[in-house]
Amino acid sequence: MAQGKTDKVIQAELIDQGLDSESATIVTQNLRDQFQHLHREVAKKSMLHGGLWLLGGCAVTGITFALASAGGGGYIMTWGAIIFGGFQLLKGIYQYYRLS
Repeated sequence: MAQGKTDKVIQAELIDQGLDSESATIVTQNLRDQFQHLHREVAKKSMLHGGLWLLGGCAVTGITFALASAGGGGYIMTWGAIIFGGFQLLKGIYQYYRLS
């Protein structure tokens, strides 16, 4: 599955190795369920980390901007954290829904 093989190809390979058709179908379905669950967990972590980076970058920018507006001076624009977080969040969303 990690190599992109379809369920039918995997089932055929299992049958070639001596497994009966019904067992090959059950094994393949169980594997597919676990494969999708694992990839969704990875995608959720990616979305969480991306969202935290994005939120943190926006928070630092907003807080330093508010302080600079009130008392004068400069503020920190955290473009790196915002862009990285946004990209990571979108990547996680794509990964999550790609397997649906």
